[in-house]
Amino acid sequence: MARFPKAEPKIAHLAQQIANGLAHAAEEFPSPPVPAAVLKAQLDDYKEKNTALARSRAEAKIRRVDKNNALKTLKDSMRADLRYAEFMSRRHPEWLAQLGWRPRRPRTPLKPPGEVRNIKIRDEGDTWVFLSWEAPDDGGDVAVYQIQRCQPRGEWEDVATSIDRVELLRDQPRGVELDFRVVAMNRAGTGGPSATVRAVL
Repeated sequence: MARFPKAEPKIAHLAQQIANGLAHAAEEFPSPPVPAAVLKAQLDDYKEKNTALARSRAEAKIRRVDKNNALKTLKDSMRADLRYAEFMSRRHPEWLAQLGWRPRRPRTPLKPPGEVRNIKIRDEGDTWVFLSWEAPDDGGDVAVYQIQRCQPRGEWEDVATSIDRVELLRDQPRGVELDFRVVAMNRAGTGGPSATVRAVL
């Protein structure tokens, strides 16, 4: 059994076929619920309204482009005037209030991050250890975390860098005590090291 189409173009095409078929096969289909002429008129009405809708959409798109261009021109002009006003009022920033503007805020220098908190060994295996920690609660925003490792009486060494607050460290030495810590870093510097956690793999 044929299925009634869902797409509008296919519906319109089928409507045209039905109207033509009913008109040419009046003997076979003498009394359809909707006569061919009425169906053809309904199809023409749909096509007219669909064309009007397409035209209005095209016009709306053109109007939207025109509006966006006008807005861009306006914003560019406003920025040019404000840059000029900022230059002219550099010794009298209060003048800017007359334009509904205010002086630019001085940039706040970036601070180094604070100390990483709550470092933990979440899990460990023969040659691996899974660490987690929490971000500092003070200082500047963290860019990356540096994970460091140390053997007893040894020097701290960098073993991994992470942008997350978890890290799986593979291929770790076996049979020795290993201390781990994490430091937070950004462009301004390095925060204080976290507390240490110890593992023996």
